[in-house]
Amino acid sequence: MKKWQGLTELVRDAVDKGATAVEQVHKRTAAKPFELLEKVPSIAVPVRGVHELHDLAVSGSYGMVRWVNRVVGTTVGIALDLLEQSRAQDVGPTTPGAAPSRRSAD
Repeated sequence: MKKWQGLTELVRDAVDKGATAVEQVHKRTAAKPFELLEKVPSIAVPVRGVHELHDLAVSGSYGMVRWVNRVVGTTVGIALDLLEQSRAQDVGPTTPGAAPSRRSAD
């Protein structure tokens, strides 16, 4: 069960860090054309506004990916904990060297 919990954490961290990295690349890549257009005096103000809206939308989208990732990771963690507790109750206490005994169905 510890391996599954570790794998869950690994995937959750990878998605979180991956989404953050892609968000940064996305913003840097989009910034180039915005910077060029912002140098044109007649459209500079509206372009700055669109740039801000773009960055806000991108941050919101990747933020949602990270939020869903945390919710799913937490849910999987809880499910694994419950499964582990259920297995422990089914097996019951064991003594060293003794085979685990199964409880009878109620």
